[in-house]
Amino acid sequence: MSTSSLVLSRMLPRIAALLLLLSAPALAKASSDPDYFPQGGAQYFTTHSTLAPLDGDSHNNDGFGDEPALEYHFHVYFFQNNEASTADANRLRQGIVDAVGRGEFVAVCHGVDETVLPGFNSTDDVPPVNMGPRGPHPAGSYEVWVPQEHLGMATSFMMLNRGENSVLLHPLTRHCVEDHTGRVMWMGAPFNIDRTVLAFDEESCDSPQYEELGLGYSGKGVSSTW
Repeated sequence: MSTSSLVLSRMLPRIAALLLLLSAPALAKASSDPDYFPQGGAQYFTTHSTLAPLDGDSHNNDGFGDEPALEYHFHVYFFQNNEASTADANRLRQGIVDAVGRGEFVAVCHGVDETVLPGFNSTDDVPPVNMGPRGPHPAGSYEVWVPQEHLGMATSFMMLNRGENSVLLHPLTRHCVEDHTGRVMWMGAPFNIDRTVLAFDEESCDSPQYEELGLGYSGKGVSSTW
């Protein structure tokens, strides 16, 4: 063993002890101060296994019990300052619009209107393409709403056509923190979304969308109420 290696091996235990000593005040504060840890949606990557997990009642009381979610959001992420990435995201969005126009599946995103989707005359504003961070989304993005009746075909389309875009899929329920943490699925490389903007109150969550289409939570025979 060289002299430098020998010296380093003897110093490592002392360095470790010093780091532990320096971290002791922070550890003591964390154990005694409940406000030390992030609060609200910020403390969750998944609400199933965390420092402060949701209790059973809060976790399951989203208005649906054991019933399935009936509406979903895809969020397509791209690098807004990269021309090629932006172009690829627009290619995918136009592909979605064209597929909806051909009747392959029902979805709503920027570019879908009554000329593309018959019966679509919603007073709800279709979310725009975000050329930067917005809400929990940390980069350029756009939203694609899909009802459960067309989720399979829409998911297949995304898998086959997403290119280099990352796509977040989550259900639409009253529990938006859980929807964006424990219930998410990714296609492509995941992004670390900004969970600090998520809240547990229903007013902060999305409500059922595009009721005039008669799909999802607005479908015939659906017993779930929002």
